[in-house]
Amino acid sequence: MGHSMTAGLAADRKAWQRPAFWMMVSTALLALGMLLPSASFFAHPRQYLPLHTALEFIAIAVSAMVFALGWNLREIERGSRLVWLGAVFLCVAVIDFGHTLVFEGMPEFLGASGAEKAINLWLAGRLVAACGLFVVVFLPAERWSARKAALVNAAMLALAASWWWLALFKHDWLPRTMIPGVGLTSLKIGVEYGLTAFHLLVAVLLHRRGRRERDETLSWLAAATWVLGLAELFLTWYTEVSDIFNVIGHLYKVAAFVMIYRALFVSGVRGPHAELAGERALLRALIDSAPDQIAFKDTRGAYLGCNTAFADCLGRTENGILGRTDAELAGMGPWPPGGAATRSQPLAATERREEWVLCRDGGRRLLDTMCIPFRAHDGTLLGEIRISRDITDRRWIEEQLAASERRLALALESASLGLWDWHIPSGWVSYDTQWAGMLGHAPTEIEPNLESWETRVNPDDWPVIRASLEPHLRGETARYSCEHRLRHKDGHWVWVLASGSVIERDEEGAPVRVVGIHQDISPRKALEERLVQQATSDPLTGLANRRYFDAALTNELGRVRRKLGRAAVVLLDLDHFKRINDQWGHAGGDEVLKHFTALVGARLRDSDLFARLGGEEFAILLPGVDLVGAFRTAERLRRLVAGSPVRGELGEIGVTVSIGVATLRAGDVDPAEALARADEALYRAKDSGRNRSMMEEDDGVVPPRLAEEPEPAGSSTSGGDQA
Repeated sequence: MGHSMTAGLAADRKAWQRPAFWMMVSTALLALGMLLPSASFFAHPRQYLPLHTALEFIAIAVSAMVFALGWNLREIERGSRLVWLGAVFLCVAVIDFGHTLVFEGMPEFLGASGAEKAINLWLAGRLVAACGLFVVVFLPAERWSARKAALVNAAMLALAASWWWLALFKHDWLPRTMIPGVGLTSLKIGVEYGLTAFHLLVAVLLHRRGRRERDETLSWLAAATWVLGLAELFLTWYTEVSDIFNVIGHLYKVAAFVMIYRALFVSGVRGPHAELAGERALLRALIDSAPDQIAFKDTRGAYLGCNTAFADCLGRTENGILGRTDAELAGMGPWPPGGAATRSQPLAATERREEWVLCRDGGRRLLDTMCIPFRAHDGTLLGEIRISRDITDRRWIEEQLAASERRLALALESASLGLWDWHIPSGWVSYDTQWAGMLGHAPTEIEPNLESWETRVNPDDWPVIRASLEPHLRGETARYSCEHRLRHKDGHWVWVLASGSVIERDEEGAPVRVVGIHQDISPRKALEERLVQQATSDPLTGLANRRYFDAALTNELGRVRRKLGRAAVVLLDLDHFKRINDQWGHAGGDEVLKHFTALVGARLRDSDLFARLGGEEFAILLPGVDLVGAFRTAERLRRLVAGSPVRGELGEIGVTVSIGVATLRAGDVDPAEALARADEALYRAKDSGRNRSMMEEDDGVVPPRLAEEPEPAGSSTSGGDQA
């Protein structure tokens, strides 16, 4: 009974088809009726009996129709008002039937008939109708369950039975409403006036809600309630049951009941039918406007309908297709187009296929066809829907695109290029197959998001990435380009050259989409590393060479000058190394050098730099160490070397080392000055008998006195702790 069902029916109506018109007409007739004399319309009450019975049975029939309509529409979406009014007027019909049977002059079906019983049942029926319409004002439009609808109807029948029992068998409990020959009692008139006022109030409330909700059903119920109220006024004026006012009151009642039936019929039947017609027209317009070919079949395969695109493509009119099966249409010419096989059994599940069709213009088109079964609410198969989309042009484009992609993939694979496409607002990133393969992954193992790249970046490379990427995103540079490392699936690092550019920005200039490549440059980086290693390291020992050590020493001197720390340099020279070469040969000398570098290197910090300056000459850079600390380190290393002879296939070779220690000073012009001081200390160590540690001469520093330790067995010489 909502606006969706009835609002559309109110448009373009003539004045006499509107409820307000009948409200005004009934009110005008009431005003004219007040001018009529209070006279009996019939010479004897029995003459009025047939007309009264006919009018009452008409009202009862209309009430029964209202009940039937409400009960049969109980399952619609907004059917609560229909069910409620149907139950109310079922009760009214039963009460009015009792009123008719006990009307004065009727046979004694239910005991003696008379005006008093008839009036009591009349008032009961009008009160139930008024209260029922009053509830409609506040009743929400919703769907009631079958159980609730049945309970409401049972309650109304019980209410009707109660009124029958009270009016027919306990009428002496009720006050008098009419005195023969005198007329209506003041109580009867007061009750009628009360019912009139109540009806008019309910009519106003219904009318207001109908206007607010734009619901024509409520407007018709308001008009019917208004007419019922006016009927009660007529029934306050008669003095005999055959009075003209009694007759007019009953006529008003019948008219009001017809309005109520019309309201429910419009809401429950005509409204849905109008909606259905509108929806059919909308559906027709929609399928005809669709470029896809759409057709409907029943379970035996006969066409129920199709859109214009379907009929035009096949060169048939819709009327020439409807009602015919594919087999019947095949007898009228080539059908189905392209020779597709007809189905002998109803479609049970959705099917999809591609088929070539021959159109009326002689051209062949490729269709992507989907056949979908459609069913009733209970699951019963009603037929199938066929939707075909012309994909001829799309297929040609796809084939051309696939060929281009194959050529591009071949080129990218040859160049070790991996493509990525980053949509910044969503964080979605597309990685191609080559990108995933470059890191040892299958494409399905890479999630299409930014985290797939971020979590694989070497943490040490982020400063380099940000320094290039962020200015480009802000629009300060033409491209983004840098080199960084990505973690391979097996754990090693892959060097890539990252390059990309923003290809889409929003209205405010913020980047939206960035596209680029990652090129695997690991072979180039490995070559560079080998070249650097060869240029900065000693090939025999793997230590830094003289060039690399000088560069590091220069950098460290810069830190000392900036007062960022202190540092010391230690020069080491293997004692009597020429004798070792002469006695054991160059193979033995090489073994001694490797043994020495491994022994010393294992005792140094990660921050210390150990280098071979040439021959048996070595140097150590000790950042963050003062002169005394460097001396202590040198002495520990000297003792370690002296106590660790070389043992191998050539036998046991004893080794000692002489060491000179100096610090880097802020006043040094260049590192050579510190090396010269260390070298001078080294020569003093050799002149003092070798296997000694000496530090540069510094009046402010006293050489530490280290505890004497016995030389380990196997040492060829012994030394002291003098500086």
